[in-house]
Amino acid sequence: MLHANTMKSAALCIALAIGSLIVGGYLAGLLGIVLAAPLAGALVSRVLIDGFTGGYRAMRAHAYASVQGRHYAYKSISISIKEDEDGHRWLRVKDIRRVLRHLPKDATLGRIEPERTSSGPDGKSMHIRADALLHWLSKAQSSESIRFKLWIERTVHFPSSAAISDRAFVAPSLNDGAD
Repeated sequence: MLHANTMKSAALCIALAIGSLIVGGYLAGLLGIVLAAPLAGALVSRVLIDGFTGGYRAMRAHAYASVQGRHYAYKSISISIKEDEDGHRWLRVKDIRRVLRHLPKDATLGRIEPERTSSGPDGKSMHIRADALLHWLSKAQSSESIRFKLWIERTVHFPSSAAISDRAFVAPSLNDGAD
């Protein structure tokens, strides 16, 4: 949506362009319109350029609205991530398997981490919490698994609100007990 100032500015430019053509035509006839046309063109072109770029931004925002805040990509592999009300981020296991081929099957993951894995509402898509995946990847030996673990830490887990609240713990001051 355009701001009120942008709309006023566009209306003013269009009014000035039309006004310059009218004044040019009134003062000098057809020659005045021809001489005023470059000024009118410059005024209208700015409005058109702003309109096209604003339209592009609006279409892009609309197209990406469904994945806003949830789209993450590791080496051009899209990974769906959702955040729950506690601030924990859940990664879709199907997407992780495209990076880590040796990830255990869904049933095995469910037995290893019953509290930190869940099936989706359809019962087909398994999700795992980021901290559980990091715990599992802490034993990784391959370079690709270690790189993926670092990416999960930096991009997914540490910025999550649950991890931020865990780090927000303030150590007691040395002067707290001195009265």
